[in-house]
Amino acid sequence: MRRVENFLKIVIWTNIMIAVMLVVDLLIMTYFGLRSDAGLARFSVADFSREISRTVNENGETCYSMSQQGTDRIDDFHGFAFLLDDAGDVVWSYQLPDDVPRHFTVRDIVQFSRHYLNDYPVYSHILDEVVLVAGMPRQTVWKYHLSFQISTVEMFLALIPILLTVNIIVLLIGPFLIIRRDAHRREKQRTSWIAGVSHDIRTPLSLALGYADELLHFAGHGFEGMEGEPAAVHVERGAQMIVHQVLRIRTLVTNLNTSNKLTYGMGVWHREKVLLPALLRESVCDMLNRGIDEKYDISVTISEALEQFYVKGDRELITRLVENLINNAINHNPQGCAITVSLMGKRVWIFKRIVLEISDNGCGVSREQLRYFRSSMKLEKLPEHGLGIRLVRQIALLHRWRLQFLNGEQGGFVCQIYLKSSRRF
Repeated sequence: MRRVENFLKIVIWTNIMIAVMLVVDLLIMTYFGLRSDAGLARFSVADFSREISRTVNENGETCYSMSQQGTDRIDDFHGFAFLLDDAGDVVWSYQLPDDVPRHFTVRDIVQFSRHYLNDYPVYSHILDEVVLVAGMPRQTVWKYHLSFQISTVEMFLALIPILLTVNIIVLLIGPFLIIRRDAHRREKQRTSWIAGVSHDIRTPLSLALGYADELLHFAGHGFEGMEGEPAAVHVERGAQMIVHQVLRIRTLVTNLNTSNKLTYGMGVWHREKVLLPALLRESVCDMLNRGIDEKYDISVTISEALEQFYVKGDRELITRLVENLINNAINHNPQGCAITVSLMGKRVWIFKRIVLEISDNGCGVSREQLRYFRSSMKLEKLPEHGLGIRLVRQIALLHRWRLQFLNGEQGGFVCQIYLKSSRRF
């Protein structure tokens, strides 16, 4: 599972880098394109048309001419210009190449009006009774629906190998750096997590050893010095505490083993139809039969409409999830509390979701712990001493359920599990 996560992470980050690099490449090429001496944005036949003047001579003939400013601008482009009348004849021209005809048919005009005239890129503009045609030298403009200076295209072609080389280098080095950084981060988190697990196991172990030493001490002295308390009562209470702490250790070891199997994909998990209300009641009854302190009142509340609600999942893991959340409430409330396991429907925006909620009315958790719980779905971001919650996260992630941790309005800690499946079988 870890390998799959790493592979997916590399794929996602690689795609992100490719997208970013494409955007950067586009911006770079756009920048150089705008910086190049294209001048195409300033090339407008309509502007030239304003420089055309028309006069009528003594014979009544219409004569055309262009201002000095207009001819200067044509010279800047090394271009040419001419006017066509209704008959297709050239009635005025400026620097018209020799290989350009002086008369055009309607078909000829249609053919060059948008693109090329004898390989010259040309632009046209309709005046009152004539058509103004302005052209550019060959091999200077690529003209179809878009126009580019040849120099700009050549610049782009020169940039492509450079950008491609840079992109390849980044794609080769980037994933390596990501993997290295991720491995370092995971190693650091693993070390911290192992320290937390060691603390979780060492605490009940120390308590069990302490009670055992006390019993051995009193047994060696014939239970002398005990004030008013029968020896049997003292031994029974000490034995119960030892059993309780040993059971805690067993639970921690079981959780650790299950967590490792989920992390590294070593376990075989069964997906079956599970009647969730029955499983919740069985889990609570089993925990009560193990001898939970009377300070803890555990109840199960099932919505009547969900008495036949099924989920697809692993029965053992779901049971482990419920038990871990109940044990979490017990461990964080030594003074006692009421614990409620609820299965209910809840409206989320316009949708109705099935929610498994395990809550207590105890002391709740700190804002820092809640921030850890809510920060991310990444299991590594859980607090050091949260093996049980870590396993809850893993089980929920395996079943594709969404978790929400919060403090109750009336106090206490609440875990809401939004179940993926809402069908009834």
